[in-house]
Order: sequence, then C-alpha cells, then structure tokens
Amino acid sequence: MKHAALFLLVMILILSACSKADSSLRIGIIKPSIDHLPLSYALSKGWLDAGQYKCIPFSSGWEVQEALIAGRIDVAIIPFTYVWNAASKGYPIRTISFFERETDAIVVQREVHNPQQLNGKRIGLLKGSTLDVLWQDYAAENGIEAEEVYFRSPNEAISALQKKELEAAVLYVPVVNKLVDKFNVLHWFGDTYGAHPCCDLAVNKQQIDNAKEKLLRQLYSNLEQAISQIDFQSKDMQLFIAQNYGTTDAETIEALKHTVFKMGLQQSGIDFQARMAAISIASKYLDKIPPISEVYWDTYAK
Repeated sequence: MKHAALFLLVMILILSACSKADSSLRIGIIKPSIDHLPLSYALSKGWLDAGQYKCIPFSSGWEVQEALIAGRIDVAIIPFTYVWNAASKGYPIRTISFFERETDAIVVQREVHNPQQLNGKRIGLLKGSTLDVLWQDYAAENGIEAEEVYFRSPNEAISALQKKELEAAVLYVPVVNKLVDKFNVLHWFGDTYGAHPCCDLAVNKQQIDNAKEKLLRQLYSNLEQAISQIDFQSKDMQLFIAQNYGTTDAETIEALKHTVFKMGLQQSGIDFQARMAAISIASKYLDKIPPISEVYWDTYAK
C-alpha cells in the first residue's frame, strides 16, 4: 500500500512538472543577434517571470524557423523572410508584431570604398535571410554583379572575410561593430529604408492554446512597456550588452546607433516586407506570395 501511495505521489509530481513546463511560453532567439535585447534585458531585470517565459537560443534564423515549424518553440524573434517562407508553404507561422529594426550593413575589405568595386567579387550572405534579400535589392540598385557565397551562420561568413576569401559580407550589429577596426562599413541599409523591420515577433498558431494566449498577450504588452522604459544609452545597458555580446563600450554605443526597437504592424513595414518578398520570389526562396492574412496575425496588436 505504501509503495502504491509513493508511486501515486511521484506520478502526481511528474504530471504537475510537465503541466508547468507545457504552460510556459518557449521563445526562440538568435543568440549572436541584438534583436532580442529588450526581451533578454527585461528577463534579467525580473520584469518578466522567467518561469513563464523560456528563452531557447539558436545560432541562425534557419534553426529558429525549423524549431518554430516543428512546435519545439511557441514564439520566436526571427528575420521576417523566414516567416514569409513558412507561410508560403502553408505552415501556421504568423508575425504578430514588428520588433527589431535597421541593424544590418555591408562590411567590406579596407580597399573597397564604393559599390562598383564589388563587381565580380565574392559576397558572403546568409541564404534566404533579410541580409540576403536586402543585398540583392542593393546590388540591383547599384548595378553590381557579384558572386554570392552562402553560409549557415554569421561566424562562418566572418571567418571567410577574415581569411580574405570574401570581398564583403552582409551582417548585423553588434557583429558589424566588432569588425570595424579591420574592415569598412560600405552601407547601412537603414540609410535606405529608415526603421525597416528586420526581426519580427512570430508565433506558431497551433501552439497557442488558451493558457499560452494569455501569456502571449502579456508578453506583447510587457515588451511594449520595456521598450518605452529602457534607457538604451545607460551604463547598465552597456554593461549588459558587453557581458552578453563581448563588446567594448565604444562598440556598444555604435551598435545602438543603428538599432531601433518598435512594436506594431505598421503599413509601411508590411509594404517593405512585401517588396522584399518579391525579391525572394525572383530568387526562388518563395514559390508564391502568400496572402497577407497568412503572414500577419494582428490580434495581439489591438
């Protein structure tokens, strides 16, 4: 009888633990990117309950997309091209808000000072990413015909750039800021498309049950509040970034100059992403342009 009672108690504890784990909101982030900064900072400050919101780190956008589609995470801060890609294939992945904006640039070897010098040269890209389609847009505008070399992660592209196997690479902050001592920044895409959305807050709709919907609405509200309250230029923020990204104070300050965080689904952002989706069609990253209703889910922004 005692053994039966003990077994029953163990099972209750296991089921209770599983229930708590299942009820938390699992959020995928790209660890080397600054795109999750307000979320990570809010969690570190205790503004969000770490028991309810679990950050799952990945090294690339493709990995985050795969995990979101598979249901291993519920929410992700992810480059918008991966949301469009998933939606075009019929997966229930939707953007509920724009989040991180600008942050991306073209880093080149010291001898490169204008776009035309990249004609016929090797350019490092992350395949199918926002960096990829922004480069293609820039190359078309400037008449550049280059050899595009694809990598799965920014570290691989950086290594090739340092070995001079590439003439340029398209990257994001704070990675860009760590490279300025040895390389030039040819172009910030924010100079062409001010405050353009890069990484969005996206969900797998099938994962959002009633309990997680409540947490998701709370997350949306808390992130809005965090963005409005955080002093991104404060010493505390600089220390947090230095500890998490290994940047110097100067690198941190420069990275934040090229970073914007803003929630919402503004029409200008939707139009920008649709323009980039047309480039993805031409590059065969998308088979079709999905309906807007299959890309965005604006219920949380209301």
